[in-house]
Amino acid sequence: MTLVAAWVRHYGKTKELYIASDSRLSGGRAWDIGTKVLDLGRGDSVIAFAGSTANAYPLMLQLQTAVRMHPKIRSRAYELTELKGHVLRIFNAMWKSITSLPVGQKIPDAAEVSFILAGYSCKTQSFKIWTVYFHEQSNEFQFREASKHRKKGGGNKYFAFIGDDANLANERVYEMLGERNRIEAVGMVMEPFEVLIEYIRDATKPYIGGCPQVYKIYTHLNTLPYNIYWPSRESKTIAFGGRPLLPYEKNEYLVIDPDTLEVAVPEWLTTSA
Repeated sequence: MTLVAAWVRHYGKTKELYIASDSRLSGGRAWDIGTKVLDLGRGDSVIAFAGSTANAYPLMLQLQTAVRMHPKIRSRAYELTELKGHVLRIFNAMWKSITSLPVGQKIPDAAEVSFILAGYSCKTQSFKIWTVYFHEQSNEFQFREASKHRKKGGGNKYFAFIGDDANLANERVYEMLGERNRIEAVGMVMEPFEVLIEYIRDATKPYIGGCPQVYKIYTHLNTLPYNIYWPSRESKTIAFGGRPLLPYEKNEYLVIDPDTLEVAVPEWLTTSA
């Protein structure tokens, strides 16, 4: 299964949106290379999933194709809040196209998948985090905006988890904030990512695992993926998008240390040819 986190990080006077996930695909086995966060190719948004891969991958990949093939959507002439509606229409049209159900069954079984659509809205001049969930009674996908946590965080924390133990992850974030005397402080730093890493490493949670995959979205409408040292910097193994890179694979992205959360330039970018 999965755990996905999205949150707005406050860095001085700057705000940044992060989306991170584990990489485990399960179902009688564990395969820790699953792409769970997809860049939609617009610069302002990504989508991530938790749940049934059989349902998630067709929906996400068709959405990515739909964005890239449509000039106005790809160029952001359709603003993020308009893209949100397009996502829902595509998902529901695809879901209604399912045929060849078992004899006597009129609608498919519940989708057992949820998504986070997150990005920066020029219209509202703010980061947006939406959960796309399947509403079983109406047999369709619907949207819900992430909570601003007014009761627990004073309304200045904007984050969401989906997937296995999402509620526990929420509580763990507040435990961390409490330990650091930051519940009343404005904004967050990297607490949701720390919880994700903690849960990936927790042997009692075998349904969450693999290399974390991380994206960041800026207010200037650029999306940046990260490499990560995994399982630690000492291993000298770098993963990208949930997959450990082969020795000869190199990219242009920065790398995160999962223990210190320091961001650095990979050695291959600092070593002269």
